[in-house]
Amino acid sequence: MTAGEGAVYGAKGRIGLVVPANNSVIEPELWSVLPAGWAAYTTRLLAKGDLTPEAIRRMERDAESAVEAVAATGVDVIAYCDMVTTFIMEPGWNEAAVERFSRSTGTPCLSAWTALRDALARLGARRLAIGTPYPRAIHDSVPAFFESRGFAVRSHATLDIRAMREVPSVGPERLAAFVGGLDLAGCDALVLLATDLPSFGSIAALEAAHGVPVLTSNQTLLWRALSERGAAGAVRNLGRLFQ
Repeated sequence: MTAGEGAVYGAKGRIGLVVPANNSVIEPELWSVLPAGWAAYTTRLLAKGDLTPEAIRRMERDAESAVEAVAATGVDVIAYCDMVTTFIMEPGWNEAAVERFSRSTGTPCLSAWTALRDALARLGARRLAIGTPYPRAIHDSVPAFFESRGFAVRSHATLDIRAMREVPSVGPERLAAFVGGLDLAGCDALVLLATDLPSFGSIAALEAAHGVPVLTSNQTLLWRALSERGAAGAVRNLGRLFQ
């Protein structure tokens, strides 16, 4: 039998991803760890240039059609894979959008924020250290967002990257040095935001080095999507969340 002959791709589960077009990270990260029998399918939203609120709002105009397009693939769950919208769109946007997408497609939907929210609840994490790559003007709204939802932000910092295509180039050494500048004393978890920030190769090492669970946008999206079909336990080496 030749490679792929007779195969049913995604026989155990199919994840639909709606991804900003500048993001070159989430697809290879997810494919590198997807359990056997699972597949991921992507629709992209146009996003380019500098990361500004105006650019994100332009991108969001195509959200409905992108969700409908990936739903047509016959996926079991749809993940809206953009975190920065959480801090730019109006309060409650994520929850309302996920509900609207689920209703319009008849498919369970989640977002980067709702996945992280559920992961934090699973770990019982309330005291957080948060790192982002966002431009400072956007990052400055992050602590207030989490605190408004009952979390205590003990430490936070940003790489202050403005150009969208620079974030995927952040390597493990730069990420480790960045995390090393955060004060993790008394924290229940380290949270690293952005779906275009490479993290899968660093999670285990960061947890070992700092002694706290590490939650990243792509990790929590994958965990939550797999959990829809009870398959999160099939993933290894992505931190305490999957244990």
